[in-house]
Amino acid sequence: PGLRDNALLAGALAEISGQPEPAQLLNVARQLLQGHVFLRVKGDARALLAEGKDLPLAIATRGDEQLVLAYSSGHALTKSVEADGDRDTSAMGQPVMALLKHVLAGPYAGVVLDHASDDARAVLPSALLERMVSEADPDLRIKTALSEKRTESTASTVAEAILAGAPLWIAVAQSEDGGPVGVAESRSATGERFLEVFSHPLELLALGRGDQPVPLQNEQLAKALVGDAGLTGLLVDPAGPWIRLTREHLTGLIALAD
Repeated sequence: PGLRDNALLAGALAEISGQPEPAQLLNVARQLLQGHVFLRVKGDARALLAEGKDLPLAIATRGDEQLVLAYSSGHALTKSVEADGDRDTSAMGQPVMALLKHVLAGPYAGVVLDHASDDARAVLPSALLERMVSEADPDLRIKTALSEKRTESTASTVAEAILAGAPLWIAVAQSEDGGPVGVAESRSATGERFLEVFSHPLELLALGRGDQPVPLQNEQLAKALVGDAGLTGLLVDPAGPWIRLTREHLTGLIALAD
């Protein structure tokens, strides 16, 4: 219905073959946190909305549990209709955060993504959805900017989101012998150093490195940049889609250290 497919989510689901590995489910979960998904509604969604009625979402049952069906693409939704033959349904797009909050507020045990797409499907339980929502930026500003087509203003959009308070985490590793805590950095091909920051803990956990996510306030981030002149800037969401922000992009943030 006029919405683009959620290509990042579809790509994460396509990596699954057979029983999903925990890391694959984390990758699906993090890529769910941007854009829209497609839902199936019993009946005519527009007519029901016009009449002020609730929308009966298509669900799957697992024992006594109910799971909401959601789809990364129009193709995945079409495969679902073909699989069950129920033509008395309509499709609608829904922002991801609205869907997750609806699921958590209802009697549902979670979400099934692309359930008719053979192996490229996943079940995300409510416990995981709750953590996703509780630790996410309600407006998903950074994730949304990074998932869109890149323009000359993408870097400034992400930097403005950080300055405006979009939550960030760093990756911390404790040495085995109890020595100093290490904070993850990356280096460019030319040797420039970038501090790794993450828009959600799932962005770090999906890397599978064993680092722990630690929330970071803007003032702390500003002091880190000011205190280490060798840092070129930030690498945001290294698992991708990612972006590098240089000090030039971060002048407003750095000013907070004064």
